[in-house]
Amino acid sequence: MYDSPVSRLPAAPLPASAQARLVAVGRGPINLHRSLAHAPAMLAPMLDLIHAVRYESAVARVYREILICRIAQIEGSDYELAHHLPMARDAGVDARQLEQLDHWAEADCFSAAERAVLSYAEHLGTGVPWDAAGLDDHFSPAEQTELTVAGATYVAVARILRSLEVRIDDHLR
Repeated sequence: MYDSPVSRLPAAPLPASAQARLVAVGRGPINLHRSLAHAPAMLAPMLDLIHAVRYESAVARVYREILICRIAQIEGSDYELAHHLPMARDAGVDARQLEQLDHWAEADCFSAAERAVLSYAEHLGTGVPWDAAGLDDHFSPAEQTELTVAGATYVAVARILRSLEVRIDDHLR
């Protein structure tokens, strides 16, 4: 079924501009980048957006990672989980929280701010109502905007990954 080791599409070379962008932040290309390389005009702004979410956000990384991991669970994105569970650990999310992420509403290991973020992840991923007051209590309007963009970005990424059947990178298997 696969013509390439990265996705359902044949392999495409990474544009030099994308390679330079990744080198600038100390990263190598991953299968998502290699899959999007067929459309360099789409890859460039996608990299810019993902890098802004990752490196230029005022929202603490722990909140961004639990948001992304919960959205990955909702979307059934094993690829995103393979990448972001280690990032969540590095950000300080403890093992118990990661184990309870899919049952966060019943778990007692999340702070009020984390619960507000997880409620918002549920809203972004499924459209259910969320705890707007909780977001207001813990996050500024700018931070709420960043959480919205981060969450919506990773909903989109999950759907791109699923549609292109992007394989989990070998180093994460």
